[in-house]
Amino acid sequence: MPLVKRLFIKASDNYEKGFRIVPINSMEPIEIESSIGKFKVILNIRNFDGSKPHLSNSSYNLHDELLLNGEKRISNTPRAVPPENELHIPNLRLIIEFIPNQNINGGELIFGNDFTYPIRDYVPTSVLNTGLKLFTWLVTDSIKGEVSNDKPYIYGMAVNGFTYMGIDNFNQIPLVINNKKRPINCQENLVEQDKRIPQDSKGRIKYFGSMQTCKSFTFRAGIPYTLQFDTDYMKLADSRYAVSIPKFDFDVTGYANEKFNNFNWTIKKGGLQSVDEGIPGLIINFALLDEEEEREET
Repeated sequence: MPLVKRLFIKASDNYEKGFRIVPINSMEPIEIESSIGKFKVILNIRNFDGSKPHLSNSSYNLHDELLLNGEKRISNTPRAVPPENELHIPNLRLIIEFIPNQNINGGELIFGNDFTYPIRDYVPTSVLNTGLKLFTWLVTDSIKGEVSNDKPYIYGMAVNGFTYMGIDNFNQIPLVINNKKRPINCQENLVEQDKRIPQDSKGRIKYFGSMQTCKSFTFRAGIPYTLQFDTDYMKLADSRYAVSIPKFDFDVTGYANEKFNNFNWTIKKGGLQSVDEGIPGLIINFALLDEEEEREET
């Protein structure tokens, strides 16, 4: 029987061990304790056809009643809402609650993508540069990236890198101000911490558009921050991995092999210039596993 590659997504507080499976489209968070604080993680992916480890904990889409193994999904979360009330479900939505155990300056909390191995021999240089440009379009000029060294990365500041950011509202749906453009503009409440910060997500991203203003913010110890990242620039439907721009999808899956088969979404304290620098907080690893094309009957 032919083999196909299917997504396997797991999370830890480091790159080497202690990984836990991340349920997809379940709205039931997993908790990760780290040396910089506690994380709760929810991940939604449109048309998720996950690998065997996800069959009993994940669904194909957010509002499906069945798990991938055909069993009925049981959820007690108050955040899940009927499809008609969800204005836009992006290709990928990452929702995080982060409770720092120490004060962390806004110029030190890093958010981005990285690899723990070189990829220059597997993906054309032009594609790597396109990926870097896409990331800078989504965030700001505070982005740092090196895609051709032994451990490639594209990092930015968490305070301007998330499409939504709030305080103590992890189980609430963000209030939409305008949904005509992507990402959707939402009402935020960071003004409760600092009156200078705009009360909408796009205003906050613009306000923290420089490293200087990023450093003016502090992630305070003990405060629960909700961080949400939405993107349609990635397509992970049916375990394909593509970089998507208007009128063009570049499918990276065809380049995958036994070495080039995984990457990370990373949050850490410090280390803007290198994967090996800084203190890891949350590592979400996206990998492709070889499996038989046909599922066994359940």
